[in-house]
Amino acid sequence: MASPTSVPTCPSSGVQPKKRVAVIGAGCAGLVAMKECLDEPDHFEVVGFEQEPHVGGLWRYVDVTDENPDPHSSVYKSTIINTSKSMMTFSDYVIPGSWPTYLHNKKVVQYFDLYAEHFGLLKHIRFRTKVVEIRELKDEQKRWMVRFHPIQASGATNNNIGSATPAIQEEIFDYVMMCTGHHSAPRYPTFPGMNPTDPDAFTGQQIHSHFYREVPEDLKGKNVVVVGLGNSGVDLAVELSMNQCQVHLSVRSPIWVNPRWVMGKPLDHYTSRFAYWFPLIVLQMTAMFLVGLTNPQVHPVMKPKKRPFEAHTTINSLLHERISTGTVVPHVNIRRIGPGKRVEFEDGTFVDDIDAIYWCTGYHIRFPILDPVIVSDGHEDLDKNHVWLWNYMLPPRHPNLAFIGLYQATGALMPIAELQCRFLVQAWSGKSPLKNPIPDMEQMDREIQKMQDEIRKQYDDAPRHTIQVDYTTHADFLAKKIGCYPDYWRLVKAFGLIEATRLKKESIFGPAIPLFFRLVGPHAWVGDEESKDGAKKGEKAGEAARQAIWGYSGDKKYMDSKYLRDDSDVLLAKKGKDHHGLLNGERGNGSLLAN
Repeated sequence: MASPTSVPTCPSSGVQPKKRVAVIGAGCAGLVAMKECLDEPDHFEVVGFEQEPHVGGLWRYVDVTDENPDPHSSVYKSTIINTSKSMMTFSDYVIPGSWPTYLHNKKVVQYFDLYAEHFGLLKHIRFRTKVVEIRELKDEQKRWMVRFHPIQASGATNNNIGSATPAIQEEIFDYVMMCTGHHSAPRYPTFPGMNPTDPDAFTGQQIHSHFYREVPEDLKGKNVVVVGLGNSGVDLAVELSMNQCQVHLSVRSPIWVNPRWVMGKPLDHYTSRFAYWFPLIVLQMTAMFLVGLTNPQVHPVMKPKKRPFEAHTTINSLLHERISTGTVVPHVNIRRIGPGKRVEFEDGTFVDDIDAIYWCTGYHIRFPILDPVIVSDGHEDLDKNHVWLWNYMLPPRHPNLAFIGLYQATGALMPIAELQCRFLVQAWSGKSPLKNPIPDMEQMDREIQKMQDEIRKQYDDAPRHTIQVDYTTHADFLAKKIGCYPDYWRLVKAFGLIEATRLKKESIFGPAIPLFFRLVGPHAWVGDEESKDGAKKGEKAGEAARQAIWGYSGDKKYMDSKYLRDDSDVLLAKKGKDHHGLLNGERGNGSLLAN
């Protein structure tokens, strides 16, 4: 075993040594965590650990094969993200205005590749490196020992890559940012007949949606049961039904299934700050009316028992159409499966000759490289996905260990993860505008309990709702702590009365896009200011964000702003790479942009 390494101190120079930060995972949360740490180069040295040979996390498609039966969590081939580009973009390197409103997974990965290249992140990532344990040291600083080993190169890209395990290495870090997500440990229900050793067991296939990539050839034209009404469940039901399958959709708790577009606008563009000035019941009634316009006839089994915003949002524009054609048939919850290929439902109905069941029943929250007490703190039952983390981010007894993106948000994950990282980097570097940005342990405990009580008041006490947050309100909460909230008088100081009024109006009545958090405050997005004749006047903080906001809103003057242009060719030319693989997201060995 290699000796643990740490950064040397500089007692004679008077210069404070940089704090070492370990970022675990190089998906969207890991990339923005590294980028925000690098924005404070005098304070932090950042090291990223990624067991795959590329960035992108679950958005990078990976096949399930005989050689690689348990790959990293991955989207299926047809996945299209459910949040619009203007709501999911990072705030200082935006998704090009020419790209589609809703991105296919290949375009999402392309964006992450470009983001990593633009900010020079790849050289800070140790690819094909598996972290096996993170343990708190008993020293005065309560630093962290990260134990890891390189993964032997092979054709597989799963959790057991390579035939031999190399020697474990150890390094010491001052801070750790966990960016591994919560989609790695499939959760299965328990119904009679699931166990294949049961004499009355179900004899068809049982598959968790975690392992679904596309409709298998041997199931096309067959009878399939899909269990679950979350996003995976409705996506699979629709896709299977469009590939000659007769689909039976089992629904335990009917919820609202929303389309991507409502009255000519992306669904998430209705999440304005103005909307949150009204009581919850007004928002719920408005949502019911708008969704009812697009899905006026709902199958009796599908009639929601809860109002909108009382369960996590499910988005699919085609489900009700497929139900209307009979290719998807809704059923109540399952009572048992088997014997043979029978599936029986709680209302006494049953279907025979079922060839496969897809369990779209979510995931356990698991961090096997950590002591589970760190996540639950003994307050909550981790098996039910309850966590004890301040703002789903910090364990009260371990404020130098952070969880990034551990949310089930009613909007995009990326902008909230970015705000989390901006807040933490400020707090850890001593640059926060707040006197005590991270509360003491007792205050954290009180605030966690309050948040848990609020969630359980609004949502069912179900595993899928334990880390639920509202995008708009939580983003604003973090932005105010950072000092980047678009306050009117700060906008006036930065842009003048007339433009500030326009921006503030847009921030209230328009979609709450993340670009508003780069107008003012620390690390506002600097851009080139132009005079009326188009001449460059110089650089101005927040100017790039201002132009991108108006470009996204449809202002013709800014729709071709350089801050919204697709610069993938420019970045790739700089690297001297052929861009075909990047644009199509198809290369699988090594980062697409790595040397």
